[in-house]
Amino acid sequence: MITRRARNWLKWAATIALTVLVLGLAAATWYFSGLIDDGLLQSEAWVPDRNVEVSAIGPTWVSVSVTEDSIAPGVWGIEWEGGYAEVGPILALTAETVDRELIAVDGNLVPGTMVAWDPFAFRTDPADRGVGYTTVDVAGPLGDYPAWYVPGDDDTWVVFVHGKGASPREALRLLSSVSRAGYPTLVITYRNDEGAPATSDGRYTLGNDEWEDLEAAVEYALASGARDVVLVGYSMGGSITSTFMRESRWAPRVVGMVMDAPLLNAGAAVDNDAESQGIPGFLTGWAKAITALRWGIDWGYLDHLGHTEELEGLPMLIFHGTADSTVPIWTSDAFAEALPDDVEYIRVDGVEHVRAWNHDPGAYEQAVADFLDDIAAGTSAIEFETGGTDSESGGS
Repeated sequence: MITRRARNWLKWAATIALTVLVLGLAAATWYFSGLIDDGLLQSEAWVPDRNVEVSAIGPTWVSVSVTEDSIAPGVWGIEWEGGYAEVGPILALTAETVDRELIAVDGNLVPGTMVAWDPFAFRTDPADRGVGYTTVDVAGPLGDYPAWYVPGDDDTWVVFVHGKGASPREALRLLSSVSRAGYPTLVITYRNDEGAPATSDGRYTLGNDEWEDLEAAVEYALASGARDVVLVGYSMGGSITSTFMRESRWAPRVVGMVMDAPLLNAGAAVDNDAESQGIPGFLTGWAKAITALRWGIDWGYLDHLGHTEELEGLPMLIFHGTADSTVPIWTSDAFAEALPDDVEYIRVDGVEHVRAWNHDPGAYEQAVADFLDDIAAGTSAIEFETGGTDSESGGS
């Protein structure tokens, strides 16, 4: 028989245990919301991870240590202190080293150098791709946003929107082929980018606010001679362009979108990351709710899969790698399935996040060229009525 004293002790112990459990779950939820902030909202620039060692170098080849990145097929950049090189296909592979074609070198590359593998493939600006350009200022909601402008003969402009933690440099892979085809291009920045206006907290909103910066760039293009535009969005840039299409008065002037590993459901990306870390689903849900309260992230609004009807009739080309560990590929699968008449969908086997171009530059560029040819032909004859005339666009 349990004494009254024992019963009281058990109640006290149970209360303490429950309190500890609740406090522990609350602390874990708060901590995980901080991880979401660090991984998804903080606007931190790319920091090179120089974890690949150069073992030998020749006039047309370079030998480096084997890593998951260094044995990926295709075209890549390698970065080191004071230098940059472009490398191509694999020439030879052993258990410890991989030899790759050396396409171009800028700087002193010698054995023993530690280099970072860079999917953006080109070092600084359009000049690295032999493309003439000027830097222009786009007047936007927070101030002036620098952008690269490449002139062209067509009246369809292509506007590039980079992803989270990236920079306009992300567009360099595709830029030269689009420019050669005669399309004027605008490679934009948005809030919290280097050189662009910053918000008070320095955080991304994953398209909730950044679409307004894209709108300013589209206004600039329309005021500068564009008849219509094509939007190209990488990763978070896919969320920004999709939000723009739902919110902007200039959406009718967009004749097509190209998206690479687009962030079509930000909440799903959080779920995917949490699952890979073994975090329970209920805790992920609570952490997302805390993130919404702390930083105003509207996960439902950022679920573009729930708003596909607003994009019906817009031609879209989507690339997504099946090995993407950042943005789950099922989101692009679902998006393409919801819009079968509008989406041309290219799944690239075994490819990580926004690396489809690197895997096969020729095939990627040809797919984009064919898409642009299809949607840009004849658009000059269309009379647009929504939003006023070009002279009323308000661009600078």
